[in-house]
Amino acid sequence: MSWLVILRPTRADMPFDPTPAEDGIVAEHFAHLLRLHEEGKLVLAGPSPVPSDTIGIAVFDVDDEAEVQAILDVDPAVANGVMTAEIRPFRISIP
Repeated sequence: MSWLVILRPTRADMPFDPTPAEDGIVAEHFAHLLRLHEEGKLVLAGPSPVPSDTIGIAVFDVDDEAEVQAILDVDPAVANGVMTAEIRPFRISIP
């Protein structure tokens, strides 16, 4: 099953003017996503950088929502309150 995660920064200016702490956390978040991609759990991820309305998306190919939640629970950006995450079921129609 696939899952769409919508990530939103908790501070609107963060994507364009991160503090040094936020910048470090986002770097850790990116490394986390790279590991998940290498493990075959992450299909794709990236931001839609729109001032004051930036979102990121990630599509996971894992068994259930609980596994996605476990992944997000240890994601540095979510765990440190830099981003929030919304999980939705997702059907990949065209891979």
